[in-house]
Amino acid sequence: MSKIKRLIAGAGALLMMCTFSSAVSATESYDPYGYDRWGDAVSSQVGYSAEEFVDGKMIKGLYERISVMEGFDFDDDKWKSLLQLKEPSDIFVSHDEKLYIVDKGNNRIIITDFDFGLIDILDSFEVDGKATKLNAPQGVFVDQYTGSIYICDTDNDRVLKCDSEGVVDKVFTKPTSEIYSQDLTFKPEKVVVDKAGNVYVVVGSVTKGSVMYDINGEFLGFFGANRVEQTSEVIMNAFWNMIATQAQRDRSVRSTAVGFDNFDIDDMGFIYTVSESADVKTDMVKKVNPEGTNILATLGAEDVVFGDQPPAYWSIYTKNSSIVDIDIGPNGELNLLDFAHGRVFQYDEKANLMFVMGGIGNQLGTFQNAVAIETNDDLIYVVDSRKNGITVFKRTEFGEIVTEATNLYNSGHYDESYGPWTEVVKRDGNYRRAYIGIGNALLGQSRYKEAMKYFKIALSRKRYNRAFEGYRDEILQKWLTPVAVTLIILLIAGFVLKQLEKNGVIRMPWNRKRGA
Repeated sequence: MSKIKRLIAGAGALLMMCTFSSAVSATESYDPYGYDRWGDAVSSQVGYSAEEFVDGKMIKGLYERISVMEGFDFDDDKWKSLLQLKEPSDIFVSHDEKLYIVDKGNNRIIITDFDFGLIDILDSFEVDGKATKLNAPQGVFVDQYTGSIYICDTDNDRVLKCDSEGVVDKVFTKPTSEIYSQDLTFKPEKVVVDKAGNVYVVVGSVTKGSVMYDINGEFLGFFGANRVEQTSEVIMNAFWNMIATQAQRDRSVRSTAVGFDNFDIDDMGFIYTVSESADVKTDMVKKVNPEGTNILATLGAEDVVFGDQPPAYWSIYTKNSSIVDIDIGPNGELNLLDFAHGRVFQYDEKANLMFVMGGIGNQLGTFQNAVAIETNDDLIYVVDSRKNGITVFKRTEFGEIVTEATNLYNSGHYDESYGPWTEVVKRDGNYRRAYIGIGNALLGQSRYKEAMKYFKIALSRKRYNRAFEGYRDEILQKWLTPVAVTLIILLIAGFVLKQLEKNGVIRMPWNRKRGA
């Protein structure tokens, strides 16, 4: 397609967004969108709708719990702050149906049920029989197998492992190993634990991946470091280092991998990492197996642009995305939190974009300082440290249809996904993934010509070529025998006629002499 045609198409898509985006998101404070076959942003149906914003006032039982504390004074600003969330930094959904909210500014962990009814507050801990407090905690994780709670006690330079009563049985501190530079600080920010009890900690000053401990608290090394991005500058530096003297190499700028900033772990034990830096393209999002290999790369996700795509010719989005958190949904969805735009990008397990929601603002469904994300079935929780609360998104009817179609499709049930994908197209003609799903369903039914039509709309060249090959073979099989028989008959007829003419029985018109 020529540049002029793309500009016209882009302008038409932008006009379409402006004219009927309100029709598809009448109750939303942001315009939901996706990307068309050219990679340009187009209006889309709402996959998740913002349901409520929860701050301290919305946590049922918090007021009663605080008000009975000894020495409580309604006029004391200290106690007033305890009735609210203050700079919340993380949230975790446990398998026993509890929400763990890291209330960083108040140095506590608030535990609620799924309706935000207060269950408990962890603000005092016991280490070796001595009482201790948190200092600006940033992360929390609950081990589904043991029930142990892991807390990144950031400004105390440690990770606490405790029970539900706050009794600590393990403290993870700065490694003393030679491979961990003692010049680095130890400010733990996020923590996850695998099935074997190994503990992984994101430390802001570390660029070699997460710090890893075994179940006994012994430092094992680093896990999941990003690769060095092969830019022209990196390649040139490597070349000069090959020919430079030792003194010149000592003065040169070293190329180091960018450490990832956050992670999550799924039920199978795979760790997913994200890198916040807007300059990072290599390994921005990874699915890491125990050997440290990025499995997403084997799915072709290395070429996926996570977050907002760079505009081709026009765009209302100018800043690069800055992915600060990831959560793995119940169906393997990758939910990415974009701090720069205040948006949530949801991808399926194969890194295909499903929905985009949120934005920067003060209305319900938008954010000022989005820092953490967590999911629970059809709900998404987003923590805003500046608004001091949590926004809850709920999957819409359209979102349910897309999710059903996606799950069937990714499970290889292409025929079964045909109905839901068709319904998706009826509701949102811009949803490119649906055309691919319908095309694959038709391809599985050997309806090649129809499949070609849908792959062409989706601009999926590889799938279109596959359908074309099937259609070509179908045509050949249909007409090969009749054409071959006809050619044989014509050849035989030609031979017979030639023999008859040779024997003087007949004379072909084109061989007769003029006037004969």
